[in-house]
Amino acid sequence: MDNTRLQLWNWRQQVALDLGTATIRIAAGRGAVFERSSCLGEREGLRGGVIVDQTMVVQLLKPLLDRTRLFGIVKPCVLACAPSDVNRIERARLTQAVLDAGAASVYVIPEPLAAAVGAGLDVSSSYAQVVVDIGAGVTDCALIRMSRIQATAAVRIGCSQLQQDAARPQFARERVAGLLEGFLHNLSPEIGCEAIENGICLTGGGALIPGLPAFLEARTGITVTPAATPCYCVVEGARAILPVVVMLNLWNE
Repeated sequence: MDNTRLQLWNWRQQVALDLGTATIRIAAGRGAVFERSSCLGEREGLRGGVIVDQTMVVQLLKPLLDRTRLFGIVKPCVLACAPSDVNRIERARLTQAVLDAGAASVYVIPEPLAAAVGAGLDVSSSYAQVVVDIGAGVTDCALIRMSRIQATAAVRIGCSQLQQDAARPQFARERVAGLLEGFLHNLSPEIGCEAIENGICLTGGGALIPGLPAFLEARTGITVTPAATPCYCVVEGARAILPVVVMLNLWNE
């Protein structure tokens, strides 16, 4: 990589993007987190944590990314987050939407990794860390060790369904608890012991649902601790990771 290219990238604003089912959050540099709804009236841009209306998402993202252009001209570099079970088409749709909204380049990382970093977990540890990120439309479990995701499990159920328990008693809670129980059951005995000792970190809007952390703790027998600012873990984690991702990709090009 030549110095001219490196200097050009140093001019670009680096933007972390949490493109959620209910809320879009972006963070540029050390600035404040900007938020807006992922919906226009009753029209949904995302469902289950992935884009279902690409044109609408571009429309929502463009004014946010325009604010991050240096001198109103230089397009930003964006690190976006996606559910761990995202497929190739969903990932491509996300990348293209962000580019169409005004990004110079887009990198995509798994949401639970960003959530773990944003929650303050030591993801570089050789000791297993478990994070459960419950967003508006998806629940994502991940085991992280030595800065890598070692195992994941996700279900396209989130806060929206969990808050409708009055209409469908316990249905969504039993699905989320079942996902987590199955995920933990599939871990090796050694890793399982580490998970039990470290406990489970709960992030996303689900961490704010009254009684849910205690419910998951009772079902799994493992301590469940909500993050301090659960709704901002993904975007803040992405902000922390972004400089490393950009530099690694530049050197590998």
